[in-house]
Amino acid sequence: MSNSVRGVMSERARQFLIHWFTDHIQSLPKPFRLAQAVRLATQCRQDATAAGISPVEVRAATEGNLIRKLLDALDAAARLDNETPLVPEIETLAEEIR
Repeated sequence: MSNSVRGVMSERARQFLIHWFTDHIQSLPKPFRLAQAVRLATQCRQDATAAGISPVEVRAATEGNLIRKLLDALDAAARLDNETPLVPEIETLAEEIR
């Protein structure tokens, strides 16, 4: 297989994973992240196969460790969620509406 064909396959898998992660990753408490990463890895592999992306492409795009990439993404989602400030006036607004 030529390098240009591999490059197209890798790019296709990379784009698939970017969109798939965007649709499936959400913030979770730390104790649930590893189990969720394992579940998501199974689902991701199934969805990739259904989309015509081989397990070899997924493995190459994730540097051989889809579960680690998913766990990193779940950790990042939790960090972002924790950094998002809550609206401090929400209780005041709720009181005013009543």
